[in-house]
Amino acid sequence: MKLLQPFRIACALFALTVTLAGCAKKPAADVLAHVGDKEITVAEFKAEYERRLDLHQPLPDRQTLLEQMVERETSLQQARVAGLQNAADVRRACEDVLLGKFHETQVAPKVAAAKVTPEEVSQAYARDIARYTQPAKVKLAILFFAADARADTNQVATAEARAQVALTKAVTLPTEVRGFGQLAADGSDDQLTRYRGGDAGWFANDGLESRWPKEILSAGLALKNSGGLSSVLRGRDGFYVVKQMDSRPPTVKALAQVQAVIERRLLAAKREEVERQFNAAARASAKVSTDAALLSTVDYPKPNSGKNAQESFPVLSSTP
Repeated sequence: MKLLQPFRIACALFALTVTLAGCAKKPAADVLAHVGDKEITVAEFKAEYERRLDLHQPLPDRQTLLEQMVERETSLQQARVAGLQNAADVRRACEDVLLGKFHETQVAPKVAAAKVTPEEVSQAYARDIARYTQPAKVKLAILFFAADARADTNQVATAEARAQVALTKAVTLPTEVRGFGQLAADGSDDQLTRYRGGDAGWFANDGLESRWPKEILSAGLALKNSGGLSSVLRGRDGFYVVKQMDSRPPTVKALAQVQAVIERRLLAAKREEVERQFNAAARASAKVSTDAALLSTVDYPKPNSGKNAQESFPVLSSTP
């Protein structure tokens, strides 16, 4: 990114304040130009044209390139004279680039070296087999006879009687009838299922929420055989009769189906652990101590939990 160019200049300024005083004199044969106390050497000249070639930038003739390096150095020295190397944002920019380079050269290779073996994948698959298991399912047909909390005694009794009559008729339905067949259309108060023979769909005992009362679904899931009927069930809003239309046994996805997913999950965990250990080692070597009491007295704005709240290392760009 082009915005990183000032960062690089900032780093050069920062480095100059530390290294210029201690630079040893280069042999005259290696010095292409003097800019004040700064010497531009053959090695630096080669490094600059190699950098431009690597970035596929235009390369001028050698004299022009040297003049450009001299012009850059004079500007850097004037920036130093102005004291810009001590500006907080310049130091921060330099530190950001330094941290990015450190992460790129020291941490990232260790993270990239993390591997997941086939044995680890197999072990994770066996350990988490429940994650890859589809629970048993049943297809239920439901008749509903409304009698909510506002219904009076007579309305409740009427709804229960309707349910009982429907159950009696359901027992005699031919096996080829889909769900409750016409019984649902004639009597059920559930508008979404009454014209589908009461077909409410597939359900599993997996704790997922449904528009149907849990106790009603539990009764349906407890039915043992296809075609099995519940008794008349009292729900919070009326009476129900449940029929099992079909069932499916639990199924387990084969390792080959989920291997790539497991590998990605294990690899991500390994890479996070490599970074955690690296950061922990760096912190231990620095002998960190903090003053919690003083920190608590510092005026501080309200924290935010957005994704941008956590700082990350800058990405080094090849763009000058």
